[in-house]
Amino acid sequence: MNIKKVTRMSGGKHVQRTALALAIATGFGLSGQVLAQATTGTIFGTATAGAEVQVTGGAGFSRTVPVGASGHYSLTVPVGTYTVNLLQGGQVVQTHEHVSPQAGSALEADFTGAGASAEGVNAKNFAAVTVQANALPAIDVTSTTQNTTITSEQLARLPVARSAGSIALLAPGTTPGAARLGSGPMGDPLVSFSGSTVVENAYYINGFNTTDPLSDTGGITLPYGSIDQQQTLTSGYGAKYGRSAGGVISQVGKSGTNQWHFGGQVLWQPAFAQANYVNYHYANPRSTTPGQEPGDLYRYRQASSTWNTVYDAYVGGPLIKDKLYVFLSAEANKTSNSNVQPITSGGGQEDFSTTKAPKYYAKLDWNINANNILSLTGIQNSYQTSAPEIYGFDYGTKKLGALQSYGQYSKDTAKIWIAKYTSYITDNLTMSAMVGKMHNSYYVEQPPIAGLTPDVANVLGSGNENPLYGGPGITSLNTSTNISNPRHKSSVTNYRLDLDWRLGDHDLQFGIDNDNDVDINDGKAMTGPGFAWDYGKVDPGKPVTSGVYNVAPPNTQPGGEQGYIVSKYVFVTSATVKVAQRAQYIQDNWQVTPNLLLNLGLRNDQFTNYNPAGVAYLRETSPQWAPRLGFSWDVLGDSSLKVFGNVGRYYIAMPSSVALRAAGAPLYTNQYYTYQGIDPETGAPLNIHPLATNAPGGAVPSNNSDGTPIDPKTVAATNLKPEYQDQFVLGMQQQINSSWVYGVTGIVNRMGRAIDDWGDQQVIYNQLIAQGANPATLKVSDLNGGYLINPGATNVIRVANEAGGYDEATITREQMGFQKLKRKYYALDMYLEHPFDGKWYGKVDYTFSRSYGNTEGPVQSSIGQGGSSQSSTEQWDFSQLMEYAGGVQANDQKHQLRAYGYYQLAPEWSVGAQLRIASGYPKFCLGAYGVDEISKFNNYGNTDYHYCGGKPMPPAANGRTPWTHQLDLQVAYRPLWAGKKLGFQVQVFNVFNEQNATQYDYGYGLTSAPESTYMLTAGSELPRYVQFGVTYDW
Repeated sequence: MNIKKVTRMSGGKHVQRTALALAIATGFGLSGQVLAQATTGTIFGTATAGAEVQVTGGAGFSRTVPVGASGHYSLTVPVGTYTVNLLQGGQVVQTHEHVSPQAGSALEADFTGAGASAEGVNAKNFAAVTVQANALPAIDVTSTTQNTTITSEQLARLPVARSAGSIALLAPGTTPGAARLGSGPMGDPLVSFSGSTVVENAYYINGFNTTDPLSDTGGITLPYGSIDQQQTLTSGYGAKYGRSAGGVISQVGKSGTNQWHFGGQVLWQPAFAQANYVNYHYANPRSTTPGQEPGDLYRYRQASSTWNTVYDAYVGGPLIKDKLYVFLSAEANKTSNSNVQPITSGGGQEDFSTTKAPKYYAKLDWNINANNILSLTGIQNSYQTSAPEIYGFDYGTKKLGALQSYGQYSKDTAKIWIAKYTSYITDNLTMSAMVGKMHNSYYVEQPPIAGLTPDVANVLGSGNENPLYGGPGITSLNTSTNISNPRHKSSVTNYRLDLDWRLGDHDLQFGIDNDNDVDINDGKAMTGPGFAWDYGKVDPGKPVTSGVYNVAPPNTQPGGEQGYIVSKYVFVTSATVKVAQRAQYIQDNWQVTPNLLLNLGLRNDQFTNYNPAGVAYLRETSPQWAPRLGFSWDVLGDSSLKVFGNVGRYYIAMPSSVALRAAGAPLYTNQYYTYQGIDPETGAPLNIHPLATNAPGGAVPSNNSDGTPIDPKTVAATNLKPEYQDQFVLGMQQQINSSWVYGVTGIVNRMGRAIDDWGDQQVIYNQLIAQGANPATLKVSDLNGGYLINPGATNVIRVANEAGGYDEATITREQMGFQKLKRKYYALDMYLEHPFDGKWYGKVDYTFSRSYGNTEGPVQSSIGQGGSSQSSTEQWDFSQLMEYAGGVQANDQKHQLRAYGYYQLAPEWSVGAQLRIASGYPKFCLGAYGVDEISKFNNYGNTDYHYCGGKPMPPAANGRTPWTHQLDLQVAYRPLWAGKKLGFQVQVFNVFNEQNATQYDYGYGLTSAPESTYMLTAGSELPRYVQFGVTYDW
């Protein structure tokens, strides 16, 4: 490895060090290496040739390596704190203490000066040298990427909400997930990275992929107090890892050491210290429905409240000193909620529920000998919500009424175990092998409700009930539309084998990364009689639906003169499916010159998705080459100015949940009626009249989902290719002086290919006939309701005919009616940072960005389609849905300003702060199709097309949501009389109590039948709340 000379301060004297400054970037370590999911770091430096370097510490780690003829040494170690000794003749002649490399990064410990000479060394002449973070270079010249690493010490000093997503939002280019997309598998908030969607990220714990296997929506995370480090990677990770086109959230858990430690924490977030929620009001100026006009109260939220309590405890230490270590922790998180529901829900309701989210973590580290280490990790997360007690709520008096019913009880549990074996085969060759397993269960139960009989259906759309018959707001005791299969489970198995071979100026890494996901008994069934009643209001003189299936106008039947209708809604899915993922990689970290480092990587991913019968319906096993290339140029050779960049391609697989609708036997229908009465007790329509339709049996299937098993040969285009994104990064960092560092980074992301479903049966049928299919053996009704395609490209569609064979058609994007797929993101990020100097730390980061195109990606935030709808959204179902879809996308925030840090007021007192200011998201307006406002065109609603009032409405044509400004503060006190083992803290979140809207309801409706809920707030900032804490660490 070539070395260059730079300067740092040590004991007041200038000394020489290597140019490969694999050092912590700042006191907060907000820079790092390319391996975001790594659980190891590197210690390296210069010393006298022929001497030895001994590294001890961490979880009993101890290794001695020779110093090469060039005077350099390097050693990969588990994350921890180490003592590094220089040995000559078996004697310690110089020492560096408190050397703590971060995951995926490296830290330099040089041995220079008189004590490092080869002759006449006397160990007693040299006092130990303590390596301080602020004495190291603030720029890591071996990093070719942009990432943010936060340690447990920093988490204790900053006011950050207790979730992986909240920590990730400290990183530039991240934005909160849309409110309508919900949260992760254990209630954690979702995050969008650099223009990608919330389902394109990857989550890791101790190197194991914990991403939600059902829909890639979030992942399993550690108990907050067990996080040693969290690394958030926003751009350019190496070939060793994949399956993410967005960002990576990687957590490394704590380990035991040679000293026993224990402690605990109690956090209390009382409801009385929380500001009131703001109320939501109707806002559509075109609404003339009494009680639903602009300014009328829609949801009284001031009576809603949240009360949260957290208890956590830990213990760690040696079971056998220098040999076997353990770390155990537990966290109990309990939240009590009361929520007043909209006025349309049965005239008003308030529900009370309790959520318990316990987390457990255990880690065992066994130093078999100096060259072999075995680590075992166990994790368990649960998210349990009690059956909500649903009471009546009088919107006139704002008083609570009597108990009416109960909601569903649910409990999701994830259990993980990980085994990792590391062998230092030689000084230059390291092998690691990992196997991990994640078992998930998803239990749902509907408690008995007094007075509820099995024949009572759930009522949807009660706000659209005809006032002539007592509406709106008449519901039933049945408060659930669907219920999930209580036997639903899933499992993930991950195998890895990695080799690291250091050969001169090259660090060669290669290995395999295999993953198997199985989704067992997944699906939903209807409650009550097997259907729900869904009320609506449409143009009385226009067809309710048009396209392949037509439904007559409401005014053709009694009760429909004003456009009031009701449908018998059915949605049922059930399946066991599997996804197999394989990958191989090779990477060379090549020190070309003393000042230039190249990262040259190549990854090959393969994906196979299986249907409920175990037959592959999507097989992508041909090579999917993903180059990962990066460079770092130490311009002046002293680590004070770095220019870096990287380019890469990133593939992601389809999650297992796609098979439920695309390859299973889904049943998704609506049967339309007019009515002339509403049962005041059950909400069921009375005296119903079916509307004429050409749909078989009268029930109109959505996407032809009529419950028939789908032939796996006809699920997807025969030439389907996996989704990928290309990324280009160029940046620079410069150290102004010993106290300040600044940097500028530019990022460009371009989605090259996506997967979604397409269901224009008439276009498919026409092309099949035009290309030779026999109309005598093929009908439109023989076609699937949706085919997985690469949108905006040419696709080959295969269909089963009535003669027992198959017909195929090659259909271009022009024939489909689509433009080329387009999703691009560019950003310019600038930061100024003051490393911690023993007194204070601060960082200010500004990001200017634009996310634009004609698709958001595999989710559709504007209508809340994520989760199980991933890659089967409405966007590409019909070409008409994509008209005027081009523009800025749903996760676009043009301006973001972040500032955070902390200040040590006195030995016992410290304060911390976090500020985030961001511009608004684009608004949408989604109405009926075309200038003629065709009602429910192609069986889609009057709230789906980029037209409003017959006028085209691309994204942001009607403006943006308000800017958001959030300031969080913390005060901490650790008294000297308690040896600073006891601590007290107060955190205030959203100090100014701003509760601006972050998302609205964008369903416009028809000019003649406006949706009163258009522009209702669908999500807003949380009110101000205070969290009190007491901590003890021994």
